[in-house]
Amino acid sequence: MTEVLIDYAGLARRAAEFGFRRATFDDLQSGLALAEHLTEQVMATPESIRWIDGLTGMAGWVTGDPVEGVFITVPLSLAGVAAVRDGSFVPSWPGLAHLACEGEPCGGVYIGVYAGVTRDARRAVMMAAGVTRLEFFAPVPCFARGATDAGKRSMASLGFSPIEGGLPDLWGQEALPVSQEKAA
Repeated sequence: MTEVLIDYAGLARRAAEFGFRRATFDDLQSGLALAEHLTEQVMATPESIRWIDGLTGMAGWVTGDPVEGVFITVPLSLAGVAAVRDGSFVPSWPGLAHLACEGEPCGGVYIGVYAGVTRDARRAVMMAAGVTRLEFFAPVPCFARGATDAGKRSMASLGFSPIEGGLPDLWGQEALPVSQEKAA
């Protein structure tokens, strides 16, 4: 399986181009409350996301002030990819062995949630999702759960499809071809 080294500074720059910033604890509280409202599902706690973010350097992102959009990304180790596929991954408190901690190779990405309350925030979320997928994580698989019909439609528009087995309502996209120009 392929792994990538994450360009954290580049990721933060590209995310900022779409209005996203790394989330503070207060931002996470607001963003997760917004996500729970929009999905009508219980999300991970801000404490959990802060813990994941502290280890991985990239889990919690928000846009707006006050927060209008949230993007939770969890970089996975190869063991984490296997755990997502076999259903043993726990999104709200993943095992340390399942995370690609900052500076470690990333074998895949799990999207905890991406949601926006305004049209502009939803557009920013979709643009950031597509661009970061292609520019930073194309060589590895990406996963998310289909929490809502709108979420499933948005994932389908990004090229994701349902995956049998693993977590309930699991959607994913295998590694994408990487252009020779980028690889050189």
